[in-house]
Amino acid sequence: MPGDGGTEWGHGGHGMQPQPSIRTAPLRERVAARAGSCPLLLFLLLGLWVAEVPVRAKPSTVTSAQWFEIQHVQPRPQRCNTAMGKVNKYTKHCKPFNTFLHQSFSSVAATCQTRSIACKKGQRNCHQSKEPVSLSTCELTSRKYPGCKYKEKRQVASYIAACDPPEKGDSRKFKLVPVHLDKIL
Repeated sequence: MPGDGGTEWGHGGHGMQPQPSIRTAPLRERVAARAGSCPLLLFLLLGLWVAEVPVRAKPSTVTSAQWFEIQHVQPRPQRCNTAMGKVNKYTKHCKPFNTFLHQSFSSVAATCQTRSIACKKGQRNCHQSKEPVSLSTCELTSRKYPGCKYKEKRQVASYIAACDPPEKGDSRKFKLVPVHLDKIL
């Protein structure tokens, strides 16, 4: 009845029928009602979520340390458009942002031997470089794969990398190897 706070009367398509009030209808019914009225919006949101998944995905053909090296280790600096082309060929899309450390993989792996600290997301497998290093950041300006274009910024800064034990396929030269560039300081 009108005014009882639980039921409203309205047209359900076949005359007057009781309708659950928006205030008291279970959340599941409210979500279903809204999704039913906006299926295109729901589809687009799901599409954006699914499209974001491959951005962070490591190719199955490489180990985590090898993927780190491909994405972040560049002893001899190259222009971002060239360097990012090599990264993007693995994922088949334009990576929005990336940082290259201009030092050898061995030098970055040596950072993994420093005292462990907390990472941005709370894990305790991060390590800070002992001193600042030369690096380049590449920011996407045109996302037309495979011709992705980037704006480049060079700087000297310390970094924090997450490190894990080597996987099968990695060199056993190091007890820990870099697997994620966590932060530039």
